[in-house]
Amino acid sequence: MSPCIFNIIELMFYCCIMILRFVCVNLVFNHTTVRKKQMQEKKPRRGIQSVEIAFRILGVMQNSQQAMALKDIAPLAGLTASAANNYLVSLVRIGLAAADEKPGHYRLGPAALSLGVSAIQQIDGFEIVRREVTNLRDTTKRSAAVTTWTDDGPISLFKQDGDQRGAFEFRTGLIPMLTSAAGKIYAARLPTNLTAHLIEQDWGGVFGGKADVGKFREDAARELKRRGYTTIVRSDLSGYVSIAAPILDWNGDVRFTLSLAGTRASIKIEPSSDHVKALLASASRATQALGGKTEGRD
Repeated sequence: MSPCIFNIIELMFYCCIMILRFVCVNLVFNHTTVRKKQMQEKKPRRGIQSVEIAFRILGVMQNSQQAMALKDIAPLAGLTASAANNYLVSLVRIGLAAADEKPGHYRLGPAALSLGVSAIQQIDGFEIVRREVTNLRDTTKRSAAVTTWTDDGPISLFKQDGDQRGAFEFRTGLIPMLTSAAGKIYAARLPTNLTAHLIEQDWGGVFGGKADVGKFREDAARELKRRGYTTIVRSDLSGYVSIAAPILDWNGDVRFTLSLAGTRASIKIEPSSDHVKALLASASRATQALGGKTEGRD
């Protein structure tokens, strides 16, 4: 073999080695880059820990109906009394907390109130409950609707039909007080002067005889307080069943109601049923989103 051919073969062999080295290095580099990117994606974003601790203190005071002593705030916030005091000095300085007339006691300050009012003004209540109606329908596969109160009575604003279609589906527009679970909630929670005339108006066609507004309101209030929701179960051939739960605002007033409808065969009204649990969970989420607090049941 001539020296020239040998040199060409040697050069080709060298090139192959260099290409293999380049490929290996590139694979290692790509693997390292991907791995680093994955680690960065999984790594939680950094925050300011002191801000989160300060918010814990505000949360403790928020859950109290009156000013709290420093010695009570500290353990609930997971802090020593000394550390809690340092945070409270700053919170008082910026108005998120305020020193009470009673020495060593603190409450939420005017800046906290201002933030709360601004947050409430930014809330789109209907959009919140509209999403919950859709979620409730998807979860239960039953007809779901949201209702609010007007001068003319309860009105259904938005509905989503369930998998089963029939006479028990919701409709939008004004709904009856006596034969809807949502109507019973308004009868239970609103002042008599707002609901009595509507109850009397429908009484004859539903029950016959003289309207007993007081008893109807009391029964509805008792059921709502005991269960946290109201029910309608018709005894006619339709077998119509409806359950409803209130959505409360920051004042504790009923802002909306969420309802499910179906038949005795398709909806169970017991507190342990999946339908009731889903309804109460949706109403609780919406209440919290509106700045309200879910009421306890007896």
